[in-house]
Amino acid sequence: MARTNGRWGWMAFLRCAAATLVVAASLARAAEPGTQDSIEAVWKPHELIFEYRGDDTFYTCDALRDKLRRILLHLGARRPPELRAYDCTESTGVVRFQVMFESPLEATEENVRELTTYDSRRLLLARTRGESLPTAQDLERFPATWKTVSFASDRRLGLDPRDCELVQQLRQQILTRMSIQVLRTRRCSAFGELSRPAMTVSALVATR
Repeated sequence: MARTNGRWGWMAFLRCAAATLVVAASLARAAEPGTQDSIEAVWKPHELIFEYRGDDTFYTCDALRDKLRRILLHLGARRPPELRAYDCTESTGVVRFQVMFESPLEATEENVRELTTYDSRRLLLARTRGESLPTAQDLERFPATWKTVSFASDRRLGLDPRDCELVQQLRQQILTRMSIQVLRTRRCSAFGELSRPAMTVSALVATR
């Protein structure tokens, strides 16, 4: 009888341990980008200069503007980003844009404080214009989730093998400023590309 009780006790222990592992794995997945759990986010404004220098692929200003807008929107940008071309030397493969857009940012206490802390120049500019700078209470909050995007297989991005240089430069100059984590990537080949840019990312996007 003692042997039987021991067997059942051991099986109960195994079931309890297995349940604990399942719960732990679920919590770990919930904390990782790429899951479908909703988190509270705010909009982070961006204003920057993007410079494209192509060794193999040249773009017209309009074609590059359209590609950048499509990619940024698919990666969570709010409304069509504003791109102003101020240096467009298409014949030499050099194009510069002033890029302005907003993207989701997790609404942590640290992030909200950073968004609502202004330097003396910004405060003076707002005072001169008669503007009221947003406080933490003014920031719009909304649900967001992490979405996995494959640049190689997602046809909504409108990319082809010639866009490899563009994707690499976009990653270096813009994606690092957004709530985006690069999961997999591969450098452009010196012998030309046979497939669409091989990069997969996890991007924070609004769910409404």
